Amino acid sequence: MTFHRITYRNLLAAAALLGLSSLTSAGPLNDYNLILFGDLNVSGGSGHIEGKAFIGGNVVNASVFAQKEPQNSTADTVKVVGNFASNNGTHIDRGYLAYQGNFSGPTNICNGSGLVPNGCLKQVTDGSLTAEKTSLFAQLQAESAYYKNLAASANTDLVGDMNNKAFTYSGAATDLVVFNITAEELTGPQWSLNMDFPTSLNVVINVSGSSFNAGNTKNGTQSFRDNFNNVLWNFYEATNLNFGDSWFGSVLALNATIATNSNLDGAVAAKSYVGNGEIHKGSWDYTPPVTEVTEPSIFILLLTGIGLIGLGRLRRR
Repeated sequence: MTFHRITYRNLLAAAALLGLSSLTSAGPLNDYNLILFGDLNVSGGSGHIEGKAFIGGNVVNASVFAQKEPQNSTADTVKVVGNFASNNGTHIDRGYLAYQGNFSGPTNICNGSGLVPNGCLKQVTDGSLTAEKTSLFAQLQAESAYYKNLAASANTDLVGDMNNKAFTYSGAATDLVVFNITAEELTGPQWSLNMDFPTSLNVVINVSGSSFNAGNTKNGTQSFRDNFNNVLWNFYEATNLNFGDSWFGSVLALNATIATNSNLDGAVAAKSYVGNGEIHKGSWDYTPPVTEVTEPSIFILLLTGIGLIGLGRLRRR
């Protein structure tokens, strides 16, 4: 197997070839509030997504999108690669819905100022959403692998008793602090998680394990509330996630289905979402200097995306 060294400069150059203006140097979790590579199926009447959303599969059921985007936005605040079919309570609060499959409701989905009923719908036929999905997955896969392979920062620990746990750090880092823990270590009977160090730092918490069910564990303490845009939870092995209480910090879990009734504060990238909590607008804007992976599939994914864009442009000619 060939070893590839992939920099974000390479990824951004590929994105430019794809014509994907949404990919910035800060990465997808700065551009989107929610990224799914499968389906969105909100299980109840909540499930608001306050920022921009990219759904790589189908929207089976949803609620309110783009509440915290700029008023009178003309951006595609919701992008759906598959089909969009939802209940009558669903609406796009600001901006436009770009979809590649079929749209089957609801009626009067558009809430943006000055838009006629369903005036925010834009069907995409050139394959560009499929290409963006390919590129987003490649970039996030590389980012997750980069963080996973980082050694834990010196002078880091998770300490405390059965009721309170704190992520502690006493080093001199000025940029990024890394914790490596297991899902079992993260789960406790009634843990209240804190960050016991200056919260101006960027913090990556790598969590190993195929599943995480928070139960009564919560991280809604003031330290996490004040700094959730500087925290990334990298669940690099997870296939199932359930956050029992409001959870603070962006979540990167490309292989996981999130099934939770709690609110998530931060950007989220996962396989699918079947929960009923709100996804409050947040972002993770740290840019890894270099990502290294051993799978050539990322280049294949990027080339596939470029090919789809090129095919779409040829067809339009």
